[in-house]
Amino acid sequence: MIVVKIDEAFIRTELVFTDLLKRSEAFPRLTLIHNHSEETCEVFLSQVGSNERLTIPPGETSELFVCESGKTKVTVTSCGQRVEKTIELDPPRRIEFNLLMFSHVDLGYTTTISEVEKLQARYSSTAIDYYRESLEFPEESRFRWNIETTWALSCFDKKSSPSEREKIRDLLKSGEFGIGALYLHHYADRTEFEELFHSLRKARSLKAEGIEVRSAFLSDVPGMSTGLLELLVNIGVENLFMSINNFVAPFKEFTNLRTPFFWRLPGGGRVLVWITDDPKWAYIEGYRFFESDLANLRREILAKLTELDGRNYGPPVYAIPMAIDNREPVFTPVKMIEEWNLTWSNPRITTATINGFFDRLRPFCADLEEAEGEFNGWWTSNILAYPRENSLSSKVFSRLHEASLLNYISDGECLEEIESNFEKLSGFDEHSGGGGLYLSNDPEKILEAVSQGFGWVFQASRGADDTLKALRERVFGSGELITVLNPTGHTRNDFCVMGCDDPDLRLFKGDGTEVPSLFYDGNLYFDPGKLVAFEHRSFLAERVSKEIPDTSLSEGDFEISTPDFDLSFNDRGELVSAVSKKDNTEIVSPGSSAGKMKIVRQPVNPAGNLVDAVNHEELYTGKVPAGLIEDYLSLKCGHRVFESSWGVAVEFEPIDKYCRPFKKTYLLPAGRGEIILKVRFNYIYGVGPSDFVFLEIPLNAENPEVCYSSPGRITRLEELISGSGADALTVLGALRIEDSDGRSFNIGMEGVNLVDFESPSPLGFRRFLANSGRLYFRLFSGNLQNRFASPYLNGEPLNFAVRLSGRSLELCEYSSIVRHPLSAFKSGAKTTSARLTEIRASEHVELFFGNDSSNNAAVFAKEVSGKRGHIFTGEGKGYTLEPFGFISISEQPEGSI
Repeated sequence: MIVVKIDEAFIRTELVFTDLLKRSEAFPRLTLIHNHSEETCEVFLSQVGSNERLTIPPGETSELFVCESGKTKVTVTSCGQRVEKTIELDPPRRIEFNLLMFSHVDLGYTTTISEVEKLQARYSSTAIDYYRESLEFPEESRFRWNIETTWALSCFDKKSSPSEREKIRDLLKSGEFGIGALYLHHYADRTEFEELFHSLRKARSLKAEGIEVRSAFLSDVPGMSTGLLELLVNIGVENLFMSINNFVAPFKEFTNLRTPFFWRLPGGGRVLVWITDDPKWAYIEGYRFFESDLANLRREILAKLTELDGRNYGPPVYAIPMAIDNREPVFTPVKMIEEWNLTWSNPRITTATINGFFDRLRPFCADLEEAEGEFNGWWTSNILAYPRENSLSSKVFSRLHEASLLNYISDGECLEEIESNFEKLSGFDEHSGGGGLYLSNDPEKILEAVSQGFGWVFQASRGADDTLKALRERVFGSGELITVLNPTGHTRNDFCVMGCDDPDLRLFKGDGTEVPSLFYDGNLYFDPGKLVAFEHRSFLAERVSKEIPDTSLSEGDFEISTPDFDLSFNDRGELVSAVSKKDNTEIVSPGSSAGKMKIVRQPVNPAGNLVDAVNHEELYTGKVPAGLIEDYLSLKCGHRVFESSWGVAVEFEPIDKYCRPFKKTYLLPAGRGEIILKVRFNYIYGVGPSDFVFLEIPLNAENPEVCYSSPGRITRLEELISGSGADALTVLGALRIEDSDGRSFNIGMEGVNLVDFESPSPLGFRRFLANSGRLYFRLFSGNLQNRFASPYLNGEPLNFAVRLSGRSLELCEYSSIVRHPLSAFKSGAKTTSARLTEIRASEHVELFFGNDSSNNAAVFAKEVSGKRGHIFTGEGKGYTLEPFGFISISEQPEGSI
């Protein structure tokens, strides 16, 4: 649009030559004239073949229609003053607005998951009816519906007739309806690559039916991982439509990205990305255009055109999403678009599917900027409201990973059970988490909603346990042996942890040699020895009575020496010094202590403002006041020491036996160069609804390089796209700190996924994450006590662990150790070969098992470190992976039973 301003002593006038062109008019271009003067103005506008005169009172706006372009003379008179301007009027911007209608799938929020399932099924049926009704309308205004997620289509498939399922697939195949590739809107930086792969099963099956799945919606969630994008590219997805909600996620304030852009992936592919412009309305934006009448639609179109001019938007096509959380389709836009296009030739408005929009956009994207890196999530801290379930999710994943392996090398009969449990798990690991209701105050409805939401991870847990038990018995038989399995494709030499209620239990090798072990706190820690890829080893279990240890608490500061470290603790249970005997260096930052707990008390509780979120500007701009940082539960503690040939456990508890909200334990396995700090909260004490609790680990490393494990990739801290969430980093399993002297630490995380650097900063809205060795691990927030709390484990202890290792393992190996612990279980002696399969991989290639797009059993390999990788499948067969490559191999498994 062209704006001509006249600002003289008595004349202040603005002429806006808009881009709106009226259909079938000799002078089609809508022009708005605003009189900002204090007196009436006379406006004369002259073009070839046209002379117009208007009298405009002060403060008023008039409009007229002029030629599209050409020489234009403007004369304004008022109070005896006369001003003339002549301009060469440029042609208007030609643009088409594409309206994408869908229903945003939000599990909970508005109603229970079971009700959302019914609603989404009904909406697809309604959409089919609306489509039939719209066939009498012009093609450009025909009703087109986008099914946002494959979960929503599954809801329809469960409740519809065969003919309805056939009809919706016909509409999807013809391109009249659209489908997004994602199962649900995951915390893509928190969810494992393997789990994300399984979540795309429905999308792969739709492709096998001949349906084009070339685009994905990611709505609400401000965050995305390159791992998920690579999986999408692997199934043919080319486009990503992101409707980012900027609530407590000021992406628009912090990013320099402009929509559209190409996201360049580590493996070499790229995805065309559209990000909605409106930080508050996001996917709801279309309702602002089509919620009332044509006059309102014109106002919104003019405002949008002004906005596009302001940021030099180039392509001649623009998307307007129209969705509300779990809201039904509406037919009104069909009629309004018809009426608009009968009146105006520009801008043209059409309904569109997600594929259709990107097909129109792509020809104009040759010179778009590219972005690289991870989109660290702004909202992943929501998992702090359910830390018990978040920890359980990781454990369920590792069990399903093992079950997939055992199913692969047996007869594959448990595939459906495994896939079903992966679906439940990925349903839980999505942006709605526990499925709590924010738009209801009914306590029964709230309880029903959170029971269903959190129920998914518990159903997945029970299902994984049952399936894994059956598979273990099928592969190993039943008996009293203790079998340890390495479920990864790499050689392992780490310790094993087995739940145990007998402190006198001992393990012995076949030759009668006792295995080094330590019984502590209901677990048996032991060294099974080196295990190559997918190797298992069995031990005899016997009861050997021993002297009952002294469990009384000793008070005061405490020092202890192990084969690896000289350690000093204060009387708060904090580690004030840890000197490595390997190189005589201090691990803990001088003057600090590791294991201190911090609390950040927030002046704003975002969960309390959700219903009227749009009225809280500070929660969209990152201008929330800073929180108050305090020491948390700095109580005087006593200590106990448990020792064995395996190592040492040093336990700290508050001396006051009537106030013991926590317990800290430092596990020190002998000869492994590792310190494991376990923290258990027996109950929550003194935490408000908007407070965050942290564990501080200050390492003696100045300005280190930081790298971390994300889904399908080891990446560096600075490799984040512009606008990423920068108050905390989301980590899967482990991160690595390496200082300028070449000294490095691998840091493993159990029950923890979020790390702050330099200082704890929830809602801190930093622009960058600091390269710092001072780490603050986010444990939980006060929202776990609110009305959206889990009904399953509420009141149970909260358990977290942070592992510090100076061993010379690559981060990819250490992360695998943390995420895929060695499993130990009772078994018989059914198998004859120590290795379940001859498949193995180089240490930076992760392997998992499932079915490929042709539904054949396959092994999947992902290179995670940016190096060339290798997979060996036995009998001299091998495969090479390019850096960050991902392949599937369909072969009869070697060693299958």
